[in-house]
Amino acid sequence: MYIACDIGGTQFRVAKSEDLVEFDEPIIEETPTNPKEGLKLIATTIRNLVKKEKVEAIIFGIAGIINPTHEFLLKSNHLKAWERVPIKEFFEKEFGAKVFIENDSAMVGLGEALAGAGKGFDSVVYITVSTGIGGAKIVRGKFEKNKFGFEPGYQILNNETGENWEDLASGTAVEKKYKKHPKEVAKTAHWQKIERNVAIGIHNSILHWSPDVVVVGGSMAKDLNADRLKEEISKLMKIHPEIPEIRLATLGSIGGIFGGFAYLKNIL
Repeated sequence: MYIACDIGGTQFRVAKSEDLVEFDEPIIEETPTNPKEGLKLIATTIRNLVKKEKVEAIIFGIAGIINPTHEFLLKSNHLKAWERVPIKEFFEKEFGAKVFIENDSAMVGLGEALAGAGKGFDSVVYITVSTGIGGAKIVRGKFEKNKFGFEPGYQILNNETGENWEDLASGTAVEKKYKKHPKEVAKTAHWQKIERNVAIGIHNSILHWSPDVVVVGGSMAKDLNADRLKEEISKLMKIHPEIPEIRLATLGSIGGIFGGFAYLKNIL
């Protein structure tokens, strides 16, 4: 039995698979801010899923930068208390299984590249616009080689104030500025500015990564318009003769589960 777990800043999702292709409906719970409670809750959730079956391997996608040996979360703005908590060691002891840890946005991106909106393209950039902004580049079904993972949300968009992409366009930033949930802001004229800030960051990511397609996902993507993003990016682009396909994610909240099992299938 194999387990994929996507630990986001707000919720975590867990699913099981026998063949690394098909999987049951994921269980979704709130992510505890206390990591000790979180580890115990996730372990209990996994046990309830597998019952008495042996767990062969577990893949975790978690929000933030993973340490170079992929044993724990090194830095995360949205799961600060989880930093340096020995996740790999804890679950290896709990289940006697192989345990792997990757960035959550990267796992969702892998899922979208192989089974979602990026399927059929060699080079896929995935951007998630949610509590924070994250992303990854996937080439022929594998992450592009990197040292600390990908954090496009931290690119500086205002050199005078030091504000980064997350500061200007993430769900956290929108809620802080307008005192409303992003879904409510999307119904107002303010959304045009948010959408333009999203487009600016995507434009920069295209310059850095030059992909065949950009897939935009995350909770805020449901209120973004791919055609308007493409129009804004086209206006901004001064060097590439054309911009890549801009698509909205299709796997919804379980892209990380698709990506997790695809990752295990590749690595085992």
